[in-house]
Amino acid sequence: MQTLTRSQPWFGGLGLLFALFFTFISPSHAETTTEGKVVGGVEHEMPEWFKESFLEIQEDVKEASAGNKHVMLFFHLNNCPYCDKMLKDNFLQEPSKTYIQENFDVIAINVKGDRQVQYSKELAFSEKELADELEVALTPTISFINSENKTVARLNGYRSPEQFKPVLDYVAKQIYKTESLSDYLAKQPQSDQYTLRPNELFQPLKDLSSIKTPLAVIFESSTCSDCAYFHDTLLQDEAIKTEFKALTVVRFDANDSTEIIDVNGQKTTPKDWLKQLKLSYQPGMVFFDEGKEVTRLEGKLFNFHFQQLLNYVSSQGYKEHSFPAHLGLRQAELLQQGKTVDISE
Repeated sequence: MQTLTRSQPWFGGLGLLFALFFTFISPSHAETTTEGKVVGGVEHEMPEWFKESFLEIQEDVKEASAGNKHVMLFFHLNNCPYCDKMLKDNFLQEPSKTYIQENFDVIAINVKGDRQVQYSKELAFSEKELADELEVALTPTISFINSENKTVARLNGYRSPEQFKPVLDYVAKQIYKTESLSDYLAKQPQSDQYTLRPNELFQPLKDLSSIKTPLAVIFESSTCSDCAYFHDTLLQDEAIKTEFKALTVVRFDANDSTEIIDVNGQKTTPKDWLKQLKLSYQPGMVFFDEGKEVTRLEGKLFNFHFQQLLNYVSSQGYKEHSFPAHLGLRQAELLQQGKTVDISE
């Protein structure tokens, strides 16, 4: 469980006396807060078989198409624990590794990098400018590009091998030509493994059109592989529960055909609304405020980042900043207070 604790040095014995001495002769020293630190980051390297690209994406697309492949852009961040987990679980393990190599040319893009990317004939950016242009809010973000240099699928955040393989099939077999990713994933045969759990934070509302507070709408189903983690880990964190209490929280069964009224006052069902929203991950979450979608969660987040995503909505930080900018400000604030920020699982 992620905790935020004040970082204090341990002196002991004579060291404590020196500490008291310096405090006495220099009152301003006592007012100085020890700078906090970030822990839980994980260094990672891109697999050696990733494409050594000149970052001229149009040319990469042509080469991939000639080999009957698609281009996969892997947006990552240094020391990102989610990126490390994604690489280890999917790109460095069989059978995913070989399947990806046979069907995709993978190009790594550092969301804070300065290399120049010729994204199309007209558009050129640095890596970090491209990430901003494409509104990459979570890492890893994976974008799949077809022979026409168009994005045909996108994943925001970590996916397990069981979640990732159907997406790979969807792109490699060009199923995107006939249906959306969310529709395709909804039809995949999976054995039931999860029973929806109650929680005191969830409100049994059917009419969402008159809610005045920021709203979190959560979709779960019996085939949700990360819902147990959501309940057993995230919803056990006191800081997360505090942030959730500032929101109206509604949870729906993704397969429910009971009539509800959505935020726009339209009659629908959870099943149809989920299809309309095109969520491709569960527990999928969409956050609304003032009747409009603010942001959404379509990938696994650990405690700290999930807490800050809730704060981004509850504090209406979205009115001033993007989520990455809000996250940076919140992290800097905690570090200045001398707190430890744990970004690990």
